[in-house]
Amino acid sequence: MPVDTKVRYQFKRMLEDLAGKCGRGTELISVYITSDFDLTKVVQQLRDEKGTAANIKSKTTRKNVISALERIIQFLRTYIDAHRRSPPNGMAIFCGNAAGRDDTADIQLYWIEPPEPVTIRMYRCDQEFVLEPLREMLQIKENVGVLVMDRREATLATLRGKHIEIVRRLTSGVPGKHGKGGQSARRFERLIEIAAHEYAKRVAEAANDIFSQIPDLRAILVGGPGRTKDEFLKSELLHDGIKRKIAGVLDTGYTDEQGIKEVVNKSGEVLADLDILKEKSLIQRFMEELVAGKGLVTYGEQDIRRSIELGAVELLLISEDLRRSRALARCQACGHELRETVDDTKTYRKQLAGRACPSCGETRLTLVESKDVVQELLELAERFGARVEFISIETEEGKQLRIAFKGLAAILRFRPAA
Repeated sequence: MPVDTKVRYQFKRMLEDLAGKCGRGTELISVYITSDFDLTKVVQQLRDEKGTAANIKSKTTRKNVISALERIIQFLRTYIDAHRRSPPNGMAIFCGNAAGRDDTADIQLYWIEPPEPVTIRMYRCDQEFVLEPLREMLQIKENVGVLVMDRREATLATLRGKHIEIVRRLTSGVPGKHGKGGQSARRFERLIEIAAHEYAKRVAEAANDIFSQIPDLRAILVGGPGRTKDEFLKSELLHDGIKRKIAGVLDTGYTDEQGIKEVVNKSGEVLADLDILKEKSLIQRFMEELVAGKGLVTYGEQDIRRSIELGAVELLLISEDLRRSRALARCQACGHELRETVDDTKTYRKQLAGRACPSCGETRLTLVESKDVVQELLELAERFGARVEFISIETEEGKQLRIAFKGLAAILRFRPAA
């Protein structure tokens, strides 16, 4: 399992937690720092902001903002003493009164070194933390090839996340309309056809060369006005491996960089469909193995844990909205321990108060710790070499995984011994 899967999940859960924080006024502070920016300058800027915050009319908001700024400054001083400079990807700091009430203050600080570089510098006070720059990092980042063309010109580019890189531009040299008649007209038409074919060959050679060298090429999108792009795709000039990657053919008004942007703007649905198809195929594979009855699939958290630890799991399927905790409870009388998976730790803690220990019968069970089930399974899968895929609930197959199999299923390498 790629480590990226675990990092991505941890990052996503942290953003979910931060999104749940809400201030009573504009007292939640978001700070984004790029890797190349001097942290001592950030500290000085925050000191200046403290002076500005003294003018806030609301006494409560003023107090909470100043407290949050002091907390961030203190954190940065400690970080500078230990590390001297910002992390390689920069950092995002979030701090403020997370109590959500006027009568009490709970100043909390969170900081993240994101999985991708921070590209903006920002300081903002609001009722919510500013998370959009980090959410963008969760979007699909595989490489996508883009080709736009008409009879005059072609542009080839790559797309990764929201970053577009123009790789090559070609012009056709194909003559335009003419007023010649008779044999001259027929000769001129043949010259146009030859020039158009040579142009198409050059575009195909460029596409074959460029797209075949892109690592992890997820898909190719083709765009342009009129029929030229369609005729090009029928010409058999592209290599089979490149043709199989074509995920969408889109109409655009331009064939330059503006045309590339048009394709990108229209590509969301096409690329989302690819994700859905991938998820459908994985669930269908699981269901086919289940129906076959050869014992090469399993479900249920306990059986999945056992199969992972035996090294039998090839692919673990997890529903994206699975939110459960693995709780450890201990009897304060005899020391007996219970490990159980629960939906809500707060409710579970209350339930333990009146529950008898299965070992000694005393009602002295207390919650010692709890851990996110998905996080625990990701670590287990990483340790035993199982691949992990998250499945959305946007398809019928995804809903089936969540409801019928409680969000967990696995395809096995071999059938474990009974």
